[in-house]
Amino acid sequence: MRAPLNDLALKGASLGLATLLWFAIAAEKTSEMGLAVRVELQNFPRDLELMGDPVNAVEVRLRASPGVIQQLGPGEISAQLDLQGAGEGERIVHLTAESIRAPFGVTVVKITPSIITLNLERTLQKVVPIHPRLLGRPAAGYEVAQLVSEPSDVRIAGPRSRVQEVESAFTEPISVDAAENTVEASVNIGIEDPLLRIQGSPRAKVTARIREVHQKKAFEVAVGVRGGAAAVRPAAVKVVLTGPAGLLKRVPLGDVRPYVDVSNLSGTERLPVVVELAPGHAGVTVEGADPPEVTVRAVAAARKKG
Repeated sequence: MRAPLNDLALKGASLGLATLLWFAIAAEKTSEMGLAVRVELQNFPRDLELMGDPVNAVEVRLRASPGVIQQLGPGEISAQLDLQGAGEGERIVHLTAESIRAPFGVTVVKITPSIITLNLERTLQKVVPIHPRLLGRPAAGYEVAQLVSEPSDVRIAGPRSRVQEVESAFTEPISVDAAENTVEASVNIGIEDPLLRIQGSPRAKVTARIREVHQKKAFEVAVGVRGGAAAVRPAAVKVVLTGPAGLLKRVPLGDVRPYVDVSNLSGTERLPVVVELAPGHAGVTVEGADPPEVTVRAVAAARKKG
């Protein structure tokens, strides 16, 4: 008969200890503290982008025993938002005590802000051209003849609406100040919108081809006839040449030879003017004749006297 009495005694002792523990905890003083804690977006969909200025931290008011409060650090507390299954558009998230990860014995009293609005957009990729940039001016008498980037375009990615607004990317400027020869440089590629990113290599090779300043020079020259006899109207055309100024000055009028080919002419026709430039003028090119066509009338050859 002693065993039941012993069990009752043990149960009574346990109940007494539990009661004392409860009163000890209830009587213990508590402290409160505010912490700025990071916001963790969990299960973020891979094909969505966060728009606007994200809320990266919230203010959390915490309550616990003084010993626990004094040992709390920002790394032990976080606000966790589960975006599993979220779609494109606006999403309103309510933060509750269950949203806050905190150590045992810590009570969440208040969260500020308690409501967070997230704007989500689909991720879009797009290929845009790269526009190289220059700094300075070439030496006197020289100019930039060609400016190219290798690669010539780049793939960008980001929120759909922001990607659609971008027409091009740009490079760090390369200096051509006082240059007389071609300049090459490997530089970084940039995009104005900070929400966008570059896919692949963010660098490009930029080449600025420097040449002597090119000019134009016009010559008024009579139109020659080849392949037969014909009358030409107008009898002369304006021929425009382009090239370095020094070379253009050395081109004599006689080396510029516009003509029409009348070997297949019958009656009166409009024929194109062909311009021939005599050898020895490398670097000079014919831009064209004005007018580009002339009216040509066939002329019978004079009979020989017997």
